[in-house]
Amino acid sequence: MMIRVALLGGDELVRRGLDGMLRTLGGFELATVKDRERAPIDIALVETFGTSPDDTTLARAVVDPFIRRVAVFTWNHHPGLVHEILRNGVCGYLGKSLSAAQLGRALRAIHAGDQVVAPALSAAPSSSLGSSSELDMLTVRERETLAHIATGRSNVEIAAAMQISLNSVKSYIRSAYRKTGVQSRSQAVLWAVSHGLSAEVLERVV
Repeated sequence: MMIRVALLGGDELVRRGLDGMLRTLGGFELATVKDRERAPIDIALVETFGTSPDDTTLARAVVDPFIRRVAVFTWNHHPGLVHEILRNGVCGYLGKSLSAAQLGRALRAIHAGDQVVAPALSAAPSSSLGSSSELDMLTVRERETLAHIATGRSNVEIAAAMQISLNSVKSYIRSAYRKTGVQSRSQAVLWAVSHGLSAEVLERVV
């Protein structure tokens, strides 16, 4: 049986990556919501990271009669968001860090009627800014840089926002990566969000 999956809110890069992962797994088809009345969507994956507070994509997907199940598929995989999201009719909370095999298992479980959080989340940190010891190892500028990365800004945009040179931004990124142990921008986004570094807390970082 083919499981029809649709991506709502993701950019072209994410769409292509998801399509490639599903193709390697087999048993899945990346569909579009445009023809859902003809062929209903089994699972709609909704990206919530970077959306405005008044975005209704997730809520509309949940009540759409031609979408059977809805899951959040995001970089913003944060413990504090899980219960609020899952109690609103959403069946899954999936991080984009999942491997193809992990994503396949999660989607099959959701399709079978389970409520899935993957990767599994540990207990929420006691502080909204995560572990103070982990944050304290970063300078104020490094934390500010990671917070901007978490919002999806490019290095050029970060330089403009922080009013520093592009080379300085790159230097802060390198040092922040080294201290946090991340090796890519996507990992930096996950680290920043999980430690509460985002646009909403920039004023507390600086």
